[in-house]
Amino acid sequence: MSDKKRRRINDSSNQPANTVELIETSQNPDTQQDNPTKKVEELKEDPGPTYLTEDGEFDWDAYEATCPSKTRQHNPHIKTKNGDRVFSRAPYAQALYDLMEDSGSADCKPNIIIGEIHEGTIHAVDMEWITVDINYRELIYIKANKESEEVRQLLPGQETSVLVTETKNLLTGTITGGVKHKTFMDLREGIEEGNTAWIGSVKSMIENGGYIVTVQGVDCFMPGSLAGINKLSDFSSIIGQEIYVVPVSFSPDRGTLVVSHRKYLQALIPSTINNLREAMDQPKSGLVTGTAKYGVFVEFDKCLTGMIHTNELDEATSAKFKARDINPGDPVEFFVKDIINERKITLTQKETNSVNPWTDITTRYQIPSVVSALIKTKKEYGVFVNLEDGVTGLLHVSELPEGTLESYTKGDMIDVQITRIDEASMKVYLKLP
Repeated sequence: MSDKKRRRINDSSNQPANTVELIETSQNPDTQQDNPTKKVEELKEDPGPTYLTEDGEFDWDAYEATCPSKTRQHNPHIKTKNGDRVFSRAPYAQALYDLMEDSGSADCKPNIIIGEIHEGTIHAVDMEWITVDINYRELIYIKANKESEEVRQLLPGQETSVLVTETKNLLTGTITGGVKHKTFMDLREGIEEGNTAWIGSVKSMIENGGYIVTVQGVDCFMPGSLAGINKLSDFSSIIGQEIYVVPVSFSPDRGTLVVSHRKYLQALIPSTINNLREAMDQPKSGLVTGTAKYGVFVEFDKCLTGMIHTNELDEATSAKFKARDINPGDPVEFFVKDIINERKITLTQKETNSVNPWTDITTRYQIPSVVSALIKTKKEYGVFVNLEDGVTGLLHVSELPEGTLESYTKGDMIDVQITRIDEASMKVYLKLP
């Protein structure tokens, strides 16, 4: 056996490039039939595959395809996961594997398709391009001059949605289209839940129909009946305004999303009522929504509606009422007289210095205690009695002897025993002493 060692391909330390020194494979001279000089000349003419791409980069896929992996031994000193094997014995092999493992996590997108919406972060912004990182092997390029001014103001690190428009050659997309499509899908998903309000801009009015409301670039339809708690006195008054809307339905045939400002206002009522109870003695202002033979209806605090009875109108307003000169949209001043429930609030224009009767009511009535009260009205489920102005209690039919409900008459005085007072709901529970 020759004492010559195998020399690596293209080792230029001792011989010219593209040549190799052959190894003697047998001690029997008779088996040496090949001419070494001839083989060297052949290698000079055909150096074999170079594994270079047209761009001059090393083609790892082509190289690995020719490697006889079953005869290669992996590096047992590299700590791997999921059964991975590393064949490199370079000193940086462990660090390189760890880096590849981190970048190849489950969150990394293996491939993307035209028309997909992806969430990402702004990587860089310049006059020509906006690049977005969606955790893919490439950044998505967005042509800056095709995006809205709002998009061009985005800064690196900010989150956004992007719609993929091209995957060949340069990976491109649009942020405006991505945000618009994502908003559309989020609005559709919000229909079932009905608990999310969006800021929309009232773009235009449809004659005898409603409004076009734009929500983050998506045009939605809002019927006129859903534009407020009550019917608007001036339908054009909200054009150009920004309002909160809630998605309520979707028409697949027309591809139209229907939104409601009224549903948003209805959600505000409970908290607004609580705030109103704490300031019952404060003067209020609102707009007339309509009139009836017994009073004037007023909308106030954006989402509440109350009524001023004809007996509670001041002299000037009473004169206009009798002359039928009060119109929807007219401003009006008033005080809150009583909050019976969320849908029934009584108002007055007559100034009063009286304090809210429900304030500190438990200090005036002991439980249990017996008081005389005036029968206010009678229903099939019991008798309502006035303990004092603004404080009404219910004597439920279950507390009355059987068959005696008819014996109670409106305007009569009766003795009742207070069993419970609920200040939050403004209810007093009674029974016969």
